[in-house]
Amino acid sequence: MASQWYSLTSQKLYLAKILLSQLDQAIEQAQVNPQNTMLSEALTQGTIELLLRARGSLLVMIAQHHQQKDSEPQSLDELRAKIPYENQDLADLETLQGTPSSWWNHLSQLEKALTQPPTPKKTVSADNIIAISAEDGADRSAKSLNNTLTAMTEFVRAVENRHSEW
Repeated sequence: MASQWYSLTSQKLYLAKILLSQLDQAIEQAQVNPQNTMLSEALTQGTIELLLRARGSLLVMIAQHHQQKDSEPQSLDELRAKIPYENQDLADLETLQGTPSSWWNHLSQLEKALTQPPTPKKTVSADNIIAISAEDGADRSAKSLNNTLTAMTEFVRAVENRHSEW
């Protein structure tokens, strides 16, 4: 039987998938009607928020699987403190955290971008006209969000399958 936390995590991921499917349409319509730009931004931020909520639910799900019934860790460090022994779930999460291109780190970048005000744009002058730099920060494109959603969904399913075998 699937755990309640797995169901909650899956629900958040599914809702993010629905928003993400609407994002492509909103981006196309924004080219015709600039007012749809706000819709695109709302869908993007909504998708990111749901993915972040799913990541939080995943941490609680893992804690529950390791008999930490009253534990709701908010970070990987808190989860590690609650589960003092070596296990595959923590090892997998630590690997993800250590991999710059992982879905875990992509979500961390997105979270940082959402919780801080945007950096002011530099003005162009004769002194800096030659210097060109790409805008840094998390990739908020629909394709990137979809890749993160897919990888996260597979990870959540693998964790649940690993524990439901018992």
